[in-house]
Amino acid sequence: MNKESHTIKPSRIIQRFLASEYLTPPSYFEQIQNNDIIYLDKNENPFTPPLGDLAPLNPLSLVKNYPDPSANTFLKLLSEKINIPISFLVAGSGSDELLDLIIRIFSSPKNAVLSVSPTFSMYKFYAQINGAKYLSVPLNLQLNKLMGIAKFDLDQHRFMQMAKSSRIIILARPNNPDGMLLPLEFIKKILQLKKLVIIDEAYIDFSDEPSLKYLTKSYNNLIILRSFSKSYSLAGLRLGYIIANPSIKKILTRVKGPYSVNNLALLFGSLVLNKQEEVLTNINKIKLIREEFYKDLLRLREKSEAFYIHPSEANFILLRFQTAEIANSLYQHFLNNQIKVRNFEAELSNCLRISIGTDLHMKKVIEVIKLYFEVN
Repeated sequence: MNKESHTIKPSRIIQRFLASEYLTPPSYFEQIQNNDIIYLDKNENPFTPPLGDLAPLNPLSLVKNYPDPSANTFLKLLSEKINIPISFLVAGSGSDELLDLIIRIFSSPKNAVLSVSPTFSMYKFYAQINGAKYLSVPLNLQLNKLMGIAKFDLDQHRFMQMAKSSRIIILARPNNPDGMLLPLEFIKKILQLKKLVIIDEAYIDFSDEPSLKYLTKSYNNLIILRSFSKSYSLAGLRLGYIIANPSIKKILTRVKGPYSVNNLALLFGSLVLNKQEEVLTNINKIKLIREEFYKDLLRLREKSEAFYIHPSEANFILLRFQTAEIANSLYQHFLNNQIKVRNFEAELSNCLRISIGTDLHMKKVIEVIKLYFEVN
């Protein structure tokens, strides 16, 4: 008897997904266990979260009990700190869980999820795994050879035309992997189409532009996606939230699993919310380090025209090289010097994204680039 005939198969949607190229990017599973390596590949915050003295709280006492399904204590505090009514807030196990949930609830195979390209790869992943059609409008690359600057811009007319026939629109602001910021007026034009619009603000705290959270009070078709992984240094605990009209919150909370946000995440999230000054200090450190790193790259670019720099409003900078071979070679050169950065495939195969670490980390990055291109 053929044993294969008794193999339990997944749904047709997942079978099509597994047979396609839309699997989770391999880079998410490339874990190098080495305490000597500086990890600048996942946009993690290099600074320890300001939690204060944990001893009196005894965090271990929380692990034997289920968390509050409503995350009510945490959300009340969050509501106070960000000046948004609790009726607009939903907590999740990282913003990824919430993004998956939103697409699952509001998408269908007959309608499209629209974004731009390149952007955060998991938008496409969650659309495909939920059986939705995923569409993207390519960003236009502009290179300034004299300055050594690379920038993306969007054909707004084309995007608007495609948005009219889409059901969900997802935009990262700032965008990952390049750190550019789509203008507010363009976001408002999209919202006026009355489609469901998701603005992913994972990196907005590193920008000089404010969050668009206030727009949720004017537009009931807007969802703001936020994360504690970046500016709050809690990537390992998986904590995120959305800001949206109460009608959307009602739907999400009825469909969402009850215990997805664990007690330690809720506790640590509350602790860092009560340390806003320290969090802001760390954010400002990262912004200052980013600006100094950017200036160092510009000075280096004057001596070697081998790369272009994408200006960034996030906690990373994207470098663009003449060929994919140079990018891959430099990536290995970084590893040889105990630094891991983010490499890419396909349209970004000639790029490397470098997270902003400490000042010492970024000085070492500059030295490694200098060594590779043999410039002083």
